[in-house]
This record gives sequence, structure tokens and C-alpha cells, in this order.
Amino acid sequence: MKPGLQGAGKFYLHHEIKLKSIIGKVCVVLKAVLFDLDGTLLRINTGHFMNEYLKEVGAAVASHVDPGPFIVGLMASTSVMMANKDTSATNSEVFWEDFTRRMGDSIEIVKPVIEDFYANRFGSLSRVVQPGDWSRKAVLAALGRGLRIGVATQPVFPLSAVRQRMSWAGVDDLPWDFVASYEELHFCKPNPDYFREIAERLGLSPEECLMVGNDVEEDLAAASTGMRTGLVTDFLVNAQNKEYSTDWSGTLAELPGWLAEYRNGL
Repeated sequence: MKPGLQGAGKFYLHHEIKLKSIIGKVCVVLKAVLFDLDGTLLRINTGHFMNEYLKEVGAAVASHVDPGPFIVGLMASTSVMMANKDTSATNSEVFWEDFTRRMGDSIEIVKPVIEDFYANRFGSLSRVVQPGDWSRKAVLAALGRGLRIGVATQPVFPLSAVRQRMSWAGVDDLPWDFVASYEELHFCKPNPDYFREIAERLGLSPEECLMVGNDVEEDLAAASTGMRTGLVTDFLVNAQNKEYSTDWSGTLAELPGWLAEYRNGL
């Protein structure tokens, strides 16, 4: 190589590799949209919802156990579940094993009360939902493009509670290909394996999926797997005040139009 051209060769080689990487990502055809639920399709402030949830579930068990230690144990076991990386145990199995240890003999009384709570009292929490029909329009826009659809909510609730929240959002009757719940999955957001597991359940690569959510830390973590991402800003959560990049950001009302027109890889 002639003097002075060695650096140029490295420059062109670097940019050729970068260009191939970009082209490779763009050429992967999008096949599915994964929608977060709370704060995205479901118009709620998640912090307010959780406060009301804890009040309701505490009231449900109050005639059987002291609700104070019960709620402390419930949240501690939920944290253990969310941190789990054991591929051999579902989130539900991790939660109940830890919660049983914390509750001791009273678990025999508490467990059926919790099951009854989800069946008969959880629905009262729909009172915290803000009305609107943009959620349904967004999902229908994805379906109109021939894309598969999945609910990629944080899997810390049983399927019955997830389905109820989907009904509050007005989307439960749509033809979902996958719905995340603690019975189904082994990981929680922002663990990248959470997103990989959902893609695998759909028979797709992460690069073939778009994750749409409202939480910068939890939902945009999908990008680390190769997924494309969209950020709904109505109930934006950015607890760490992080800088972020995403394929799209905007309001829920703007999401249907973007999904209808989105061309990257389609």
C-alpha cells in the first residue's frame, strides 16, 4: 500500500462493514408488533394503578392475615421473580416458591383468597383507566399491514389479570398471536431474554419484531436483541432520566398512522 493510503484503507473498510450492518438490519422484513399494555395500550398511570392494586389486594386478605406484612412479602417475592434468570422455572413458579417461604403456613389460606381476588375483585381497578379508542386503532393498523401481534406486558400477573386489562383497553377480542403472563414466561423486562423468548414463541427472530412501549428502561431494552422499537409518550416512564434512541416516538393517537405508513423493512 502506498504511503498515506493505509489510514484510508482502514477508513473505507470500517464504513463498508458498518454499511453492510445497516443494510442487513433494514432488509429484515418486519413480521410482528409487540405491544406493551400498562401505560401504552392501557391508558393508566402505572404508579397510581399499582397503589390502587395493593389497596385492593390488601383489603381482600385483611380478614385472614395482617395486610401489612402480606404486601411486603408480595412485593419482595415479585422482585425475586423479576430478577429471575433460571430458564427452568416460569415466573409463576419462582413467585409462588418464594412467596410460600415468606408466608409459611398461612399460604394455604392466602393462595385461594388471591385467586378469588383476580376472579372477582381485580376488575374494579378498571376505574383508574382513562378512556380512548386509539389503542384498538393502533392494533388494527398493525393487523391491516398483515403483521402478527403480541402483548408484551411485564409478566408479573396471571393470564386472567392480563386478559382483564386487555378488555379495559378494548383489544381483548382481537386475534392475538401471543399474550405474556407469569404462567408463560421465564423472564421479565428489561432482561433481553424476555424479548428473545417472545420472539421464539412466535417462531421469529428478534429482528423481525417491533416492540412498542412507554418505558425507556424496560421497553427500549428490546433494541439490544435487534428488535426495532417505538415509544408511546402519553404515560412516558424514564425513571433514570436516560438519554435514548428509538425508531419512533409519539403519542398513542399518532401510533396508528405511523404503523400504517411504516416502511422500514416492509
